[in-house]
Formats: sequence, structure tokens, C-alpha cells
Amino acid sequence: MKDNIEKNLEKVVEITTRKAAKEEWKIASEKQRVPLYNYRFDHIKEVVNLAKYIAIGTEANMDVIILAAWLHDVAKPGIGGISAEHHGIASAEIAEEILLEEGIDLEMIAQVSDVIRKHVGLTIKETLEPIEAQILWEADKILKLGIVGVLQYVLNGVRIFPGQDLEEIGVKLREFLPLAQDLANCVVTERGREIATQRLERLQILSQMLDSELNPGAEKGEG
Repeated sequence: MKDNIEKNLEKVVEITTRKAAKEEWKIASEKQRVPLYNYRFDHIKEVVNLAKYIAIGTEANMDVIILAAWLHDVAKPGIGGISAEHHGIASAEIAEEILLEEGIDLEMIAQVSDVIRKHVGLTIKETLEPIEAQILWEADKILKLGIVGVLQYVLNGVRIFPGQDLEEIGVKLREFLPLAQDLANCVVTERGREIATQRLERLQILSQMLDSELNPGAEKGEG
């Protein structure tokens, strides 16, 4: 077969399908009254559910947990340019305004604001205080593990990494595993550790399975 024919054909097919693919996504989005996928709301909702579950049996104030979980990323959708490092501060400030309007007492608002400010960072050097801050951090970060983490990454990745294919997803997932292990090591609550361990194992298995399917024969030394 002619040299480089596969590379040439791949380029031809990619170029000819690119325009149609962009148009398909555009049409699909414009036809809907809702976003094709609302990652931020989905993430926050899952954080709330997970934080409430982790808090069971601890000394954490469940009201603080719930309020902080719902508002921990409130700055992200509405304020452009907020970096991952500083969105905790911005979200805490907005949360204070929202809760004040909702008639929440000042002491509770202060507690919620403090918890929100502390939830940033993929890893932490020491356990956060108060316990509510640790629980919110754990719920927020554990969601990056397991099947939920992979699905949210893929769905949201269509927007933030346009043009990414499955091979690139496989590579990024594999590269994320060491950080995922470090993240899981920072989880200290009993329920949180159990969930983090299970989801990390699933993430590792999913990465292996994806690599295997994308490169058939590799496990037998044929790839």
C-alpha cells in the first residue's frame, strides 16, 4: 500500500466531517430550551447529596453543610475570569449576600462563608477545620473520581476541550490517576474514605478498560 495513505485519508475524513459535526452540535443546542448539558448544576447537586451523606454520624452542622454545598461554586457561572484558586472567596462573598436576603442569621452566614472559602484546591496538606469545611472539600473532590467523574469530564469536555477524541480522553484519564490517588489520600472522614477508595478503584479500572479498547491487542503485546 502507498506510503502515508492512512495518514492522508485520516486528514481528509477529519476535514470533511468537521463542518458537519459543528453544525450538528449547533442545531442540537438551538433546538433545546435547556442546555445540552448543565455541568455546573449537575456538579453542585451531586456535591450537596454527597456532602449530606458524608456528614451523617459526624458532629457537623447539617444546615451549614447544605447551605455551603449549594452555594460553594455560585461565583463560577456568573463572574467571568474567576480563577480556580480564587473562586472560593468570590463564592463566599456572593453566598453571604444571598443568605442575608434569605433571612439567615449572621452567625450561620459567617460559618457558611468560612466553609466555602476553604473548599478550593485539589489536595490539602492537613485536615480542614471546622469539620464542615473538610466535608465540603471531600464531597467536591470525590466527585472527580469514579464513573460520575469520568462522565462529567467527558460531557463537560465537549465544551472546554472542543475536538478532543477518545484517545486524548484516555491519555488525560491515565495522566490524572496519580493526582487522583493524592486526592483520595486527603480524605479523612469515615464515609468519605470509603467512597473515595471505591471510586478511585473504579477510575483505575475504567482507565485500563478504555486503554484496552482503544488499543486492541496491547495487552497481548500486539499493539
